[in-house]
Amino acid sequence: MDKLYNTKTHINTSKIIGSCLVCFMLLGLAAYGVYFNNKAVKSEQVIQTQYKRTLTDMTDYVAQAENYLLKAMAAGTPGTVSVMLEHAAKCSAQAESCLAALPVDQHVTEKISNYLVQLGDISECWSHRATDGGRLTDDEYETLCALYGYAQDLSGVIYSLGSNLDGNAYAWNKIDKNVLKRVSEPFTDYPKLSYNGKFSSSTVNAAPKGLTGYDLQREACRGKAIRYFSKICSCPAEDVGVEYCGENGNAGIETYCFKLSCPEGMTADVDVTKKGGLLYSLMISRSVGSANLSPEQGIEAGKSFLKSIGITNMKENSYFADEDSVTVTYSYEKNNVTYYPDTVKVKIALDNGMPIAYEGHLYLSSHYESKNRISKPSISEKDAREMLSSHLKVDSVREVVVPYNYGGEYHAYEFKGTVSGHPVLVYVDADNGTESDIMLIYEDDSSLMSV
Repeated sequence: MDKLYNTKTHINTSKIIGSCLVCFMLLGLAAYGVYFNNKAVKSEQVIQTQYKRTLTDMTDYVAQAENYLLKAMAAGTPGTVSVMLEHAAKCSAQAESCLAALPVDQHVTEKISNYLVQLGDISECWSHRATDGGRLTDDEYETLCALYGYAQDLSGVIYSLGSNLDGNAYAWNKIDKNVLKRVSEPFTDYPKLSYNGKFSSSTVNAAPKGLTGYDLQREACRGKAIRYFSKICSCPAEDVGVEYCGENGNAGIETYCFKLSCPEGMTADVDVTKKGGLLYSLMISRSVGSANLSPEQGIEAGKSFLKSIGITNMKENSYFADEDSVTVTYSYEKNNVTYYPDTVKVKIALDNGMPIAYEGHLYLSSHYESKNRISKPSISEKDAREMLSSHLKVDSVREVVVPYNYGGEYHAYEFKGTVSGHPVLVYVDADNGTESDIMLIYEDDSSLMSV
C-alpha cells in the first residue's frame, strides 16, 4: 500500500514539475517574442526615420540646384556662371543619390533619375568650359531654362510626396497612388537632350558593343553552357546534369541561366548571353584544397581561361589573394594602351588553377575592335605633365581609356605617383589637357593595387 502511494505521489510530482516547465517555456517564448517584436518595431522606426531624412535632404538638394540654375542664368560673366553651374552639378548628384536610396519603384523614378544625371552632366561640362571664358550660346541658354523649369516641377512633386507621407506617419506602403503617379508626371515628356556630354541619351542608351553573333534559342545556349562547364571541370559533356533556371537581363544584355552539375558533386551557376551564346557569368561550388600555386601563377591561369572563352590580350591591373584563391581584374590592352571599360573579373582556385567565378558584364558592354576607337593624343605626355601638381612625385605613366560613370569613355594619360607618401592616380585628358580625375590607391601585402 505504501509502495503504491509513493508511486502515485511520484507520478503527481512529475506531472507538476512537467507542467511548471511547460509554463516556464511558454513564458520564455512569450517574453522572447515580445522582445524581438519590440526590437523589430524599433528597427522599422529607425529605417523610416532614415527614409524621412533622405527625402528631406533630397528636397533641399533639388531646391539648391534650382537656385543655382537661376543664378547661372542671371550671371553676366563666365567665371560666375562656372561657379553657379559647378554648385548645381554637385546638388543634382546628391539629389540623385538620395532618390536612389528611397523605397520607391524605380520605374516611377527612372525619368527623374535621368533628368538629375543629365542636369549634373550638363552643368559640369558647361562649368568647365566657362572656366576658360566660354559663354553659353542662345540654344544652351534655352536648354538651361528648360532644366530650371523641370527643377521647379520636381520641387513641387517632392513637396506633395512629403505631405502625403507626413499624413501617413511616413508609411511608404500607404502612399496615395495618385500622389505617386504625379511624382513622375512632369517628366512624362522629358526630351532626349542633344549635347556633347558623357550622359547624353545616345551614350546612355548605347547597345552593348561586345555582343557578337546571332540570337540563339534556349537549347543552343544550354549546349554552350554545358561545353563551358565540361571544359573547365574536365567532365564529359554527356555526364553533365542541367537544370534551367530562367532568364536575366542587365543593361541591355539578356541571358539564359542554368545550374549544372557533374558526377563528382561539383555544381555551377552559368549565365550565357542570348546573343552569340557568350559566357556572361560563372559561379562554381566546390571545396578548394590547400594552395599549390602562387598568386602570380593564379593570374596566369586566369589569362589561359580567358583565352579559352575567346577573350585575348588581357592584362591584370589589380588582384586580391586569399589563402586558397586569387581574384583578378583584367583589362584589355592594345598598342600599349589599357582599356579600362573592357574589364573582366576572374576568381582562381590556387589548388589547381581552376576558375571558380567569372564576371564579364563590363567587357561585353564595352569591348569592340576599331581603328577609330581612340585617336592620336592631341597633347604630348610632356604637356600633360605640366598639368600636374608640383607636389606629385610621378613614378610611372601610361596611356589608358577611362570609362565615365554612366557610359562613354575618354583617352587619358594615367600618372601613378605619391603625394605626401600616399599613392595616387592622376588622369589627364589626352584630347584637351584637363586634369580629369584623381584616385587614391590602397595597397596591402595581398594585392597589387586596389583603387
